[in-house]
Amino acid sequence: MTGPVGILFLFCSSIAFGQDAMLYGLKHLKVLAEDERVRVLKYTPEKGDKTPVHSHPSTVVYVIKGGKVRFTMPDGSVRDVELKTGDTLLRPPVTHTDEALDDLEVVLVELKK
Repeated sequence: MTGPVGILFLFCSSIAFGQDAMLYGLKHLKVLAEDERVRVLKYTPEKGDKTPVHSHPSTVVYVIKGGKVRFTMPDGSVRDVELKTGDTLLRPPVTHTDEALDDLEVVLVELKK
C-alpha cells in the first residue's frame, strides 16, 4: 500500500497497536495466566504509579479495589475514570497511558481471539 492512504494506514496501525505493557517490567502489573486465547493481568498500582503508552485487545475488567485512574489517549485527550469496587466492565481495544490517582487492585482478562 503506497501513497497517502498507505501512510495513514501505517500511522493508524501503530497507534492502534502500541507497546505491550508487560515489556516495561512494571511492579504494578503482573501476568497471572496466559494461553493462546487469553491473558490475565493483575494491575495493582499505588497512587502516582504510571504505565507508559501501551495497548490492550478487547478486555474484561474486574475491579477488586476501586479508585480513580487518569487515562491519556494517543490524540492527547485525558479522562479521569472512577473504577468502583465490584464492577465488571467490557472494554474495546485501546491504546493509552495511565496514571493511578488512588491505590487500586484490578484484574484484566485480555481476549486475544
